[in-house]
Amino acid sequence: MVERLPPEVEAKYTKYLKLRETLSVVMREKATVEAGLAEVESVLKELEGLPDDAELYRLTGFVLVKRSKNEIVDDLNKRKEDLELKLKVLKSQEEHLKKELERIESELRRLLQGGALGGAKGA
Repeated sequence: MVERLPPEVEAKYTKYLKLRETLSVVMREKATVEAGLAEVESVLKELEGLPDDAELYRLTGFVLVKRSKNEIVDDLNKRKEDLELKLKVLKSQEEHLKKELERIESELRRLLQGGALGGAKGA
């Protein structure tokens, strides 16, 4: 005979699975942002070695547009700030989700060990 989990345990387990999926999405997005940030920092480092009057171009859609070094550096610094802020938010979300998952996991363990299944045997 297969025992059915009590509704409380099923609900917590469903919530746990949803939170795990959300954490997975946040971690993937965080990795993408970290990669973007590393790329911006690498380009900024490359630009440091160029003279201020160097001819630089930026890809806009399908067209290369001539831009000054200062314009490009300003744009990259703004992009870097945005990515750093987004990374901070994602790290905070990741930490919160991990704590919530630990809490629910602990509750599930308590429910399962505390006899939540034992109450379903008589049913």
